[in-house]
Amino acid sequence: MSQRILVVDDEPKLAALLAETLAAPGREVVKATSAQAGWTAFAQGGADLVITDLRMESEEAGLGLIERVRKTSPDTPCILVTAFASIEAGVRALELGALEYLVKPVRLRALRESVDRLLAPAGQEALAVATEGEIAGAFDDILVGKHPGMRRILELLPRVVASDSNVLIIGESGTGKEVLARAIHGHGPRKQKPFVRVNCAALVESLLEAELFGIEAGVATDVKARPGKFELADGGTLLLDEVGDMAPGTQAKVLRVLQEREFERVGGARTQRVDVRVLAATHRDLEEMVAAGGFRQDLFYRLNVIRLDLPPLRERLGDLELYLRFFLQKLSARTGRRIAGVTPAALERLRGHRWPGNVRELENVVERAMVLTRGERIDAADLPPLDTHAPAPGAVQRVFTLPDEGVNLEALEKDLLAQALERSGGNKSAAARLLGLTRRTLGYRLDKHGLAAPESEGESS
Repeated sequence: MSQRILVVDDEPKLAALLAETLAAPGREVVKATSAQAGWTAFAQGGADLVITDLRMESEEAGLGLIERVRKTSPDTPCILVTAFASIEAGVRALELGALEYLVKPVRLRALRESVDRLLAPAGQEALAVATEGEIAGAFDDILVGKHPGMRRILELLPRVVASDSNVLIIGESGTGKEVLARAIHGHGPRKQKPFVRVNCAALVESLLEAELFGIEAGVATDVKARPGKFELADGGTLLLDEVGDMAPGTQAKVLRVLQEREFERVGGARTQRVDVRVLAATHRDLEEMVAAGGFRQDLFYRLNVIRLDLPPLRERLGDLELYLRFFLQKLSARTGRRIAGVTPAALERLRGHRWPGNVRELENVVERAMVLTRGERIDAADLPPLDTHAPAPGAVQRVFTLPDEGVNLEALEKDLLAQALERSGGNKSAAARLLGLTRRTLGYRLDKHGLAAPESEGESS
């Protein structure tokens, strides 16, 4: 029996290339150059597999086509192809039933393998069993995730979204921790319920507790009863932003909510119960804080059920051009001004910057340059000063000068640990003193890097 594949893409040459690539005996490949034409072709003749571009007549035309196909024929597998990858689009595609999410330029061999697997005559039961595995790898080709850390996040995301477990998001300021948290909530089982955020670094301990747990009337003069963030997020998701800055006393009270799902308002005696999924975000190394006694170990374990580490922009500059295209497209839609791209000179300056503000800083730089440029492309002259600022007067003298080309901080730390062990003859206490660490913190870092101190006289390992 002949198999029918529907290829939908508003680039006729690409549609023809995909059709040629997928052609095989016993297969009919039908091409369409718009989502509407694709739907017409599907409605008239059906399909055993649909491959569609994301952006055609509209930004999410491909998602709309997948939704219509899956409502009409739930067993028809779909593949979404796009040049504009995003976490939100990927998760939405999976929700609608897409089994693959590929990014242009499409790797034709990988596409053929996916199509052969999805059309294998194993029956619909086998397809259903394979779905979870397919979803687990559905983000492998997203260019946003070319950096290994991002690829790992995008690989885990479908399962993270579908679960109800607590999530710990680690990353520097501006890397997109809140955006990721909102995506997890917005596509998960609690998406119809509130998403509530509280910045744990912005308030002193007493105010943070009132913010989290609420306050009863009469605690102080003219104070009225007010619900806290846990109450407001009941049934939904609470994001504890910068959780590493939370005071120890508040940590204990948050731990109780996570363990027992109950609390009392500040100044109140009535115990209240809540059902909240907690997402926590921080730029701090919580494991190191636990080792140093600055963060509760039991709370860390409660939060760290699923961990997502967002790498800083300076570590994923290979994705810089993709981010530039994304922000140009996003800001063009907002401002109504179309910019074709950036000049080689501008790109060179952008690549040379260390991006302390990460992706958020890049978006601000692109927006400013779009306002100032008079041409069709952003040039170097349109960019703000991007050189490193000199230290403020009275700043602490540096003990290490960062090379212009940067360093691998993990490798540097591992090397310094190894040197300290060698110089101390394997004595951990002496090595810790050389590095200005406690022995406990040293032990944590040795384990982190897989370093084992040799046996030394007078100290057990």
